[in-house]
Amino acid sequence: MGSIRVEDGYLSLFNIFHIEGAPGQDRLFETFRGLPPAKVQPGLVSGNIHRGTDGRSVLNYAQWESQAAYDAFRAETATKGRLDQALTFSRMDSVATEVVHTWQPAPRLSVDDGLLTAVVLITTTPEHQAEVLKELVQDDPALADTPGFVSDAVHRGLSGEHVVKYAQWEDEAAFRSYLGKQRSPSAVEYLISVEIHLSRLEYVRGRS
Repeated sequence: MGSIRVEDGYLSLFNIFHIEGAPGQDRLFETFRGLPPAKVQPGLVSGNIHRGTDGRSVLNYAQWESQAAYDAFRAETATKGRLDQALTFSRMDSVATEVVHTWQPAPRLSVDDGLLTAVVLITTTPEHQAEVLKELVQDDPALADTPGFVSDAVHRGLSGEHVVKYAQWEDEAAFRSYLGKQRSPSAVEYLISVEIHLSRLEYVRGRS
């Protein structure tokens, strides 16, 4: 079972595939399930494939030992062929990141947990990224006691244009209840745009 931890120092990729509906999701999952274990691919730690609850997305949270290992993977002819095929019926957004903060307990990457994953993709500018990060890594004292909250991890986008939160909740109702609570305005609201992608982890391409 994998986890999300600062000390691992992995390159963490958020690859979000946008498709038209459930048949497209199924096609992508067939592709991922047909791949060999992660140990066959040099430098790949794990691929964690999430099914979007909206029926229109698939998220791969991939952990790599290094950028060089990932670049070598992308340069392979077989990889290009699979990606080109996937992009005939989907559109992919890819954000390369590193983990900079987690709350305890750190997120576990386990299909058996059956948790809701909320990926909060924040877009900003390189000159404001540090300010946005500082705001997000401050512990919300009420969050740990919020019904349904499980774990949270903050990632810094390597391009300087993103900050990404990978959060786990017991269910969607608990997450939306938390979103609906009134809070003081954030000091960085005017510096960012936000997308929220809800999904559940369905398949792990691990090393075993």
